[in-house]
Amino acid sequence: MNANFSNRGFTEIIPIQFKDELKNLQSKIYGLTKNLLEEHDDKINIAEKIKLRFKKKPSNEIWSNLMEEINISEELKTLINSKSIKDTFKMIFDNPIPFEISTFRARFPEQKRVMYNWHQDEGTWYLSKKKEHLNKFPVTLWLSLNGASKEESIQLVKYSHTQKLFNHNFVKGQGFFNIDQNDTIKEKDIFTVETKASECVIFHPLTIHRSVPTKKLNLRPRYTIDIRYYDENFKKDFKVDWKFSIKKVLKRIS
Repeated sequence: MNANFSNRGFTEIIPIQFKDELKNLQSKIYGLTKNLLEEHDDKINIAEKIKLRFKKKPSNEIWSNLMEEINISEELKTLINSKSIKDTFKMIFDNPIPFEISTFRARFPEQKRVMYNWHQDEGTWYLSKKKEHLNKFPVTLWLSLNGASKEESIQLVKYSHTQKLFNHNFVKGQGFFNIDQNDTIKEKDIFTVETKASECVIFHPLTIHRSVPTKKLNLRPRYTIDIRYYDENFKKDFKVDWKFSIKKVLKRIS
């Protein structure tokens, strides 16, 4: 298993060598957004095209349509299940198995809905009633499709995976994406991810993380995928905050 993943809760930045899966997905995104982008030469390569800025701030409807179109696309499905992705997960697992939930994410200018506060991914489905989500303990591969600077990326908290599953509060439009013990996070332990397109970081399901908070209007979109795999032999025993445990009991009997 990757040493950084075991020790600090996430890997180093990892480049992934795809065949055509990444380019095909980038082309799909560009086809749905090209009329919104600043004037450009159609002859530039696709990797540069999806780095272009918008002419103006897109509407929420445009964002929703893009999210829906990409998340049901064959291009996304093919990339998630590609040999390149499976081989990368073998840094963590002996037998990586795709988890049911892997999601394309588009971060548009001033889109509050895509700004996630400190949370742990395991808290997302800890209260789920679906057997497909329970006791899987999936690991997340955060893949950049068009690069992410430190101003528009995510932050991970070192060593937080060795603690417990914290109590998560519900956020409208997102789910259980807000831990209520932010005072446990030390500034010196925060790592801000910076990637090029086709680079990723893999983090533990108990690693605390969030979107980088920003108030600056940046008309450049950021496209990523949260890809999740699990291994039936990966450790699933962990402590759970008592408040969250009570929420689980109440959820089951409701």
